[in-house]
Amino acid sequence: MATAAPRRRWRYAAVGAVYMWTFAVTWTLPYERPEELRRRLRIDYPVRIDTVLGFGVPPTLRLQRALRHPPRVTVLDRAVMLAYASWFLPHVMLAYLLFRHEEYVPRAAGRLAAAYHLTAPFYYVIPTAPPWWASEEAGLMGGEVERVRRHVLRDLVGKPRQTSEEPTGNPWASMPSDHVASAAITAMGLAEIGPVYGALGWTYVALASFSVVYLGEHYLIDALVGLAIAEGIRRGEAAVAPAVHRALLRLDRLAG
Repeated sequence: MATAAPRRRWRYAAVGAVYMWTFAVTWTLPYERPEELRRRLRIDYPVRIDTVLGFGVPPTLRLQRALRHPPRVTVLDRAVMLAYASWFLPHVMLAYLLFRHEEYVPRAAGRLAAAYHLTAPFYYVIPTAPPWWASEEAGLMGGEVERVRRHVLRDLVGKPRQTSEEPTGNPWASMPSDHVASAAITAMGLAEIGPVYGALGWTYVALASFSVVYLGEHYLIDALVGLAIAEGIRRGEAAVAPAVHRALLRLDRLAG
């Protein structure tokens, strides 16, 4: 796609769409053979780490004990689910930059792609069950942690709480949180444009981090590693920029 046309606004959008499709496929692929993946699945280690981070109680368990009121689906549950479902906001911000501050787009898009690119290998090398799976399927954390997202969606469509649910995508891609990594690297880029943009970006990072932990989709350590990946990209950008620039020049020559 990058070599099919000269650099125009629509090419940014097309390359971004193809890249995200590629990431979605790459994220799902390990679960194509669930039995094989299950033999390598890590369940215990994030619970132990989060227990230390949560001063004796994993943060997901602590939050759900304090804020959940099962079997009811509360306004808070719906609001947090809305924040979680807004994973596409970094891409919306890129679209905004494309029309208002196009000069920032190449770096911002490259860093966002790097965030996805660097999280994906973890899902192959160290498949990790999320808190809800560790609790509901493996009985850890006393079986108290629920997948809140499931209950919110069932409430919206009027399905009974007890209906079964088939896994979709890759349920064992907890470590690290690409959701948080992509939000953080976007916030870092927005902060370079101005303090107001930066404040908006980091507010969203905070909301995204809270939502993935509260809903049982990620451990706190997953979110922290996602933040570390974003910071690593920011710090390592200067080292890889010359090679990336040379590659872009070659692509532009091929595109004519």
